Amino acid sequence: MPQADERALRDRQVMLLVIACLSALYALTFSGQYRSIDEYAMYARTESWALGLGPETPQLAFSARHHPVGALEPGQPLLAVPFYLLSKAMPGASTTIAVMLLSVVATAATGGVLYRLARELGCGERSAALTALACSVGTTAWPYARSFFREPLLGLLWSVAALACLRWQRTGAWTHALACGIAAAAGVAVKIASVTALPVFALALLWDPGSRRLRLSRRTLWWGVAGGALALGAAALLWRLRYGSALPLANYTWGYPWGRALQVAYGLILSPVKGILVFSPVLLAALPGWPRMARRHGATLALVLGLTAALLYTYGNHPQWHGGSVVWGPRFVVPLLPLLMLPMAVALSQGGWWTRLWCALWCAVSLPVQAAAGTVSWSDAVWQLVPAYQNETLVGLDGIPWWSWRLLPRSPALVQLQNWAPRQLDILWLRTLSDGTLARDALLGGALIVAAAVAGGALGVLLFRPPRRAGIRQALTACALIAALAGGGLILARSGRNCGEYAGLGRAEAAALAAAVSAPAGAEHALLYVGNDFFTYHWLGLVKGRVLVHWQSPHDEAAIAATARAAAESGADRIWLVVDRVHAQSDVDPNAARHALAAEAYELEGRWIGGFEVLAYAPQADMAPLETAASWENGLRLLGAATGQDARPGEALRVDLQFVTDRPLEDLSLYVHLVPEQGAVLAARDGAPHYGGALTPSWAPGEEVLERRAVVIPAGAPAGAYALRIGWLNAAGQRVRTSDGQEEADLGTVLLPAP
Repeated sequence: MPQADERALRDRQVMLLVIACLSALYALTFSGQYRSIDEYAMYARTESWALGLGPETPQLAFSARHHPVGALEPGQPLLAVPFYLLSKAMPGASTTIAVMLLSVVATAATGGVLYRLARELGCGERSAALTALACSVGTTAWPYARSFFREPLLGLLWSVAALACLRWQRTGAWTHALACGIAAAAGVAVKIASVTALPVFALALLWDPGSRRLRLSRRTLWWGVAGGALALGAAALLWRLRYGSALPLANYTWGYPWGRALQVAYGLILSPVKGILVFSPVLLAALPGWPRMARRHGATLALVLGLTAALLYTYGNHPQWHGGSVVWGPRFVVPLLPLLMLPMAVALSQGGWWTRLWCALWCAVSLPVQAAAGTVSWSDAVWQLVPAYQNETLVGLDGIPWWSWRLLPRSPALVQLQNWAPRQLDILWLRTLSDGTLARDALLGGALIVAAAVAGGALGVLLFRPPRRAGIRQALTACALIAALAGGGLILARSGRNCGEYAGLGRAEAAALAAAVSAPAGAEHALLYVGNDFFTYHWLGLVKGRVLVHWQSPHDEAAIAATARAAAESGADRIWLVVDRVHAQSDVDPNAARHALAAEAYELEGRWIGGFEVLAYAPQADMAPLETAASWENGLRLLGAATGQDARPGEALRVDLQFVTDRPLEDLSLYVHLVPEQGAVLAARDGAPHYGGALTPSWAPGEEVLERRAVVIPAGAPAGAYALRIGWLNAAGQRVRTSDGQEEADLGTVLLPAP
């Protein structure tokens, strides 16, 4: 094999081993639990794409009142759809945990691309690989690999675009330029704010390293104008979808706040509360490489600096410039990390022993910081500063004095490191539960440790004791990749039993809730979840089958009723109502959702799972009117009735009853029975009209009230003629007689076919 081909093969093998090693490490410390409403919003978009709902996200309806979340870019949710579908088909797998594995894959792949970038700059194998590992486990890339934020995927796309751009400058092959453009454009589809990076990549593509000038011609000018217009139009469209308004050009041109932007730049880089150098001190290891990179690879350095400037420019006018209050460091800087670490590879390749010592020192300082955040929930440390952020309206003037180094002892990076304890562990297979116990999955943990050892050992052998035979190197690479894939597969297979939990909703209750509402093959269920506590989300990932989730605010009864109507229009077989009674606020009527649904659907059954009330409904369907009427001695009259066309064993017979009264009523309860000639009576769920939502004392004379009831027909019910009868009970349980002295009204006969 020619030497050039041999080198290319070794580079591919090392890159794959870096990816496998990082994937195994991230899997070993993977949490699978959201910490932000933005992450759940991204998951909701993934679920909607997977179920064919497109950009609609009924799972986020509750957020309009509790925590508004705008529409999100389609890039990341679309890429996560395969993870969702795979886990949906796997028994015992959690979809919420599965989609989060996308960040694991993206961050590990970014490490591999960083290795190739360093090799493209002429760095040695070891220097490039060690830099990729240092970036991946010594920066905030590690904690964010445990998240479902967009930044890890954007970091991969920027790294791929930079690699393609560098190869274009070296070879002039147009395929590399095209790859750069596609990766950069995909970054905009992942996160609209990255549109400011497009001009940087465009200038880098126009740069000719040989002549040290831009490749300017009439053709490139036209292409530049067309590309700029297209990018601006796409950005405006995405911005409108994301924020509901046109791209605010004034805020980023003539109205740009340069003074504030400088403060933000300082905050993102150096501040003790949100500065990237505080949260990722390993970046200082790259310092010796910057001047060397400027002398030998000026174009690449200009690209890195350009992207840094573009990012700082973007967030210099952003109200949440730090990426959110409860995030680990400056979340928005995560995509820059691999590029900012690139000079470290140059320093290791070209520097002496003191350079290596300098790099080792900062790696040793940074690794514990990331390990502390990469194995427990970082919320405990960051939450200490949340109250100070609540009134922040202008950086540096209101809220916490984030700029002051006197605040360094309270930096979340140091607080997390100092307060780390095993009781805080938040790893999928080793997690502290809400009652303080440590839940272990020894099988999963052992397998992931073995996978990490195999992948790490293979990488170490190839870097420091490389076998001469190509077949052995290929076998090592294959073993590492298989180990990493097996670890990810085992995570999926056991994710359901290791899902997160929350005070008031343990793992057993979560599994029971999911099992209750899951849809069998070929059926569609609508799930209406009423709650105002975000952290109980995890049970939704255990739901199987085609279930359309609607997460509604307990304060919005009109939206709850509209959800029932939408479920009927979509052809859902069942509507499930799950009411979180555990975390309900004192100003919430826990029965409001049931009352609202009773007016739009037919209640079938109810149960309690822990502190959660679970009710099943049949949605509205075509009804056949009955030629009947009845009246009672208390002034009640039945104006009309109708039944559904599904009177079959194993189904629910829907019954519509139209009532009116000519006088005030006492508190009454209604029952509906199917009475066979012989055998047990089949009964609907008894209760006040609308199951408490339309109590009879509230009926005004002359006001018509539609009551929906359903009789569940057991699968083994015998065929034959059944009498449909209704009656009223007073508060003492006594029957209200009809006008002709009967205890109940006979509405006709229902013929039940054989099963």
